[in-house]
Amino acid sequence: MSDNSSSTTVKLEDNFLRQKVREYARRQRQELRTSATDALRFGLGKIKEEIKEIEHLSVKDVNGLVARIKRRKHATSDDMYRLSYAFLQGNENINAFADKQGAVQVLVKELTGTDLTRRFDAAECFCNFSLGEAHVCEKIATLAGTYLVTYMDIKEPRLKRSCLWTLANILSTSNKATTTLLQMQLVPKLWKLYTAPADDLNVYQEDAAICLYLIATSAADLLSSEDRRYIAEHVHEKCASGPASEYYMYIIFQTEILRLEQELCLRNSKNLLSFVETCLQGDFKTPTEKFKVIYAVRVFTNIVATFTCIDNAKLIKNLVETLNRLFALQDESLTMDLLRLVKNIMNLQQSDKLLDHLQVHAFGSMQLYI
Repeated sequence: MSDNSSSTTVKLEDNFLRQKVREYARRQRQELRTSATDALRFGLGKIKEEIKEIEHLSVKDVNGLVARIKRRKHATSDDMYRLSYAFLQGNENINAFADKQGAVQVLVKELTGTDLTRRFDAAECFCNFSLGEAHVCEKIATLAGTYLVTYMDIKEPRLKRSCLWTLANILSTSNKATTTLLQMQLVPKLWKLYTAPADDLNVYQEDAAICLYLIATSAADLLSSEDRRYIAEHVHEKCASGPASEYYMYIIFQTEILRLEQELCLRNSKNLLSFVETCLQGDFKTPTEKFKVIYAVRVFTNIVATFTCIDNAKLIKNLVETLNRLFALQDESLTMDLLRLVKNIMNLQQSDKLLDHLQVHAFGSMQLYI
C-alpha cells in the first residue's frame, strides 16, 4: 500500500471515530446537565440562585464539598449535583476532587447504597468525573469499576446508561484503566447488550457499541483469549439490520477473531457472510457508510483467505456486480482494499472465471501490485 493510501484510510477511521465519540460525549453531557438542572429546579427550590451558583463552581468550592462529604461520610443529592456541575466546568475541578484522599470512596458508598435516588446521583457524578485525565480514570476503574460493570445487568435505565457512559469515557482515556475493566468480564456484558434485539427494554446497543469500538481501537491487544472466544461463539447474534450495526465489521476485523478463533468463526460463517453482503450494499456517500463498506471488504478478504473449505467462489460470483460497483467508485483507499481481496480470490479454484467478470479500475498514479 502506498503512503497516500495508508494515510487516507487512517484519516477515514480517525474522522469516523472523532465524529462518533464527539456526538456521544455531547449527548452524555447534555443529558446529564439537563438531569441535574431539572433536579435542582423541582427538588431543591430557589432555582435561579441555585443554578447561577453551580454554573460557576471553582476548586475552592470543590474542596469545600469534599470536606463536607468526608466529614459526614456520605453525600447528599445536592452535594452530588454540585460536584457533577463542577466536573463539567474543567479538569482543575476534577483533579481537585481526585487528589483528596477518601473523596472517591464516599461516591462509591453512595453508588452501592440502598437509596436508589442517591445511586442515580452517584452514577451521574462518576460519569462527569470520568471526563478527567488518565490518572482519574484509573482511580475510578480501581475503586468503582466492579460496580460499573455489574450494573450493566440491571434493568433500571438511568443507572445503566450512566454506567455505560462512564465506561466509555474511561475506555477512551486510559489503557491501564481499560486493562482493569477487562478483567471484570466487561466484554461479554457489552456483547450481550450490543447484540440484544431492539425493543423497549433493549435500548443500549449504541452505548455498548461505542465501548466495544473503543476497546477494538486502542486495546484489542489487551483482550484475553476468553474474551475473543466469547465474541467468536456469539458472533452470529448481531443482526445486520439492528441498531449500531455499523460498528460490527470493524470490531470483528480489529479483534482478529477470524484468525485467532477460526474454528468457532467457521461455525458462524453463514451469518458473517450475510453481514458482509449487507454492508457491501452501502452507498458509500456518508462517513458511516464508507466505514461499513471498507471494513466489510477487509473482513471478506480475511474470510476468503481463512475459510478455504466454504464455497467462497459461489459467494464471490454473487457479489461480482457489487464489487464492480465499488471498483467504479475509484476511491483510492477502497480500491487498495478491493485489490487485496482480488489477490486472495486468485488463490481460489476457478479464480480465472471469477476474475474475468471483475472490472478493476486503476486511476491517477496508483501502482497496483497483486
